[in-house]
Amino acid sequence: MKQDRTTLPAVRVDMAFKQRLAVYAESQERDVSWVIRKAIKEYLDRREERSIEQDLDR
Repeated sequence: MKQDRTTLPAVRVDMAFKQRLAVYAESQERDVSWVIRKAIKEYLDRREERSIEQDLDR
């Protein structure tokens, strides 16, 4: 079965941000990678929704 996932290049973050991610992920009982994917998906979804709303206003 072929997976529909891929790996992106590594992202560098400062230690304080990395620690914040780790603490939040632990509080959600998830991996840091899950937290990052969720945050990016939510960000992109909001941007796409705004883009559609602006197009409808034309």
